[in-house]
Amino acid sequence: MKTTPMIWLTVLTLAIWPQRGLAQTQVTPTLAVADKQAEEALEPTEADLQALIFYLQQQDELSATAELDRLRAEFVNWVPPEDLGQLIAAQPSVEIDTIFRHIADGQLVEARAALDATRAAYRGWKPQADMIYLLELAEGQALLDAALTAGNTAEALRIATSTDGLLRCDRVNNAWRIAAAQEAQGAKTEAVATYRAVVHACVNFAEVSATLEKSNAATTDAELTELFNVAIQRFPYNSAAIHELYTRLMAGRGHSAVPGASDPAPKIRPKPRPDRRAAASDAPSNGGGDAGKPRAAAASDGSEISSDWAVCLAQTQGTRKVQPLFKRGWCAYNLDRPMDALAAFGAVENQLSPEQRRDARYGMALSYLKLNMTEDAARIVASTDLTKSQRVETESIILDQRGVLAFLKKDYERAIGYFDALEHVSGNLRRDLAIMRAYSYLNTGYRQKAHAMFLDLHQQMATRESSRGLELSKLD
Repeated sequence: MKTTPMIWLTVLTLAIWPQRGLAQTQVTPTLAVADKQAEEALEPTEADLQALIFYLQQQDELSATAELDRLRAEFVNWVPPEDLGQLIAAQPSVEIDTIFRHIADGQLVEARAALDATRAAYRGWKPQADMIYLLELAEGQALLDAALTAGNTAEALRIATSTDGLLRCDRVNNAWRIAAAQEAQGAKTEAVATYRAVVHACVNFAEVSATLEKSNAATTDAELTELFNVAIQRFPYNSAAIHELYTRLMAGRGHSAVPGASDPAPKIRPKPRPDRRAAASDAPSNGGGDAGKPRAAAASDGSEISSDWAVCLAQTQGTRKVQPLFKRGWCAYNLDRPMDALAAFGAVENQLSPEQRRDARYGMALSYLKLNMTEDAARIVASTDLTKSQRVETESIILDQRGVLAFLKKDYERAIGYFDALEHVSGNLRRDLAIMRAYSYLNTGYRQKAHAMFLDLHQQMATRESSRGLELSKLD
């Protein structure tokens, strides 16, 4: 499951460190070296079957047939049941809502017990990947909180880096707390590294601005200025706010920062950005299938749905009313249940006002993207008059997913095209995708350009993958 950008990119890019082929000039990503024949021997997982089950539930025979053909081609040894209804028969419903409710309420022991009981009651049922992800994420968060409360920074860091999702930018508070704990223990170098990772990776300006302010106590003048330089290069349209914050923090250190006065601190200068790019620095760059942060849908009376998404699902269970179903779509989406969201949005989209119909189709596109059903999402985006921000977000995710898929298929020229287009649409390119683009240039013979890209990434933040890229692309 994919969501917003990782703070420490080594966690995300472990699977894409390249290695040299034994008798090839091409650099092959580790993730792509799996034996295709071994893949073909496997049966489809529950996640692979999600789209087919959804079409069967919607009685969409045309789409179900097409999806079945695709699965047969991908999993050549798989024999689907003669009665496809078996795929959706005897599946828990209320039990699933109960598990999600326990997770939302922080009742993790109860959630585990309900999960085990449901497995026992429905022998053929496998829990959704998003359910396991949310439960493990909540359990990891609880362990992280306990470690930080106990002052065990090393254990907190181990938990954070070993639990998928704890160091993503939508949980940036975890990184801040770890950095504060590192600083309290005198490990200022490590604390600065944590802050630096946030400033380099997160795409929401408010998060980066808060990180800059929090880093003030741990950084030297030079380190603080370095962080501000990174911020102003990434967010040139927020340069006034960045300069104002920099001036205030440096003044607090006793440095004159009045315009026209002698300023002993290094100056920060914005990096020019081509005018053709949209000013979308605050928009989330949700790559690799993650379709954005939780959204609040408006009720018919203009109020906002409660952020307790599990309760919302329970309250709208079985409803056929238009507005409650519209709400249910967003609640299911925010609980990472995209199939349920698609069903709710699809049931009501033609009964809504034009504005809500647009938003429902936006929700459908995001849900398809969470399922990595990129082309289905693209068809909705192409046929819907989305707002500018909705279009930027969905098109960015589509380009992200297409670029990653092309990269994994070793279609490197197409991957470069997608990543370049993504940078143009969203105004930036996430570090993991920039790494992929650099390798794509290396694999297409543009060694000098690839080396320059790896060098730029390495100078921004030296990591194992940037070092590896420099080594593989070094000029003879």
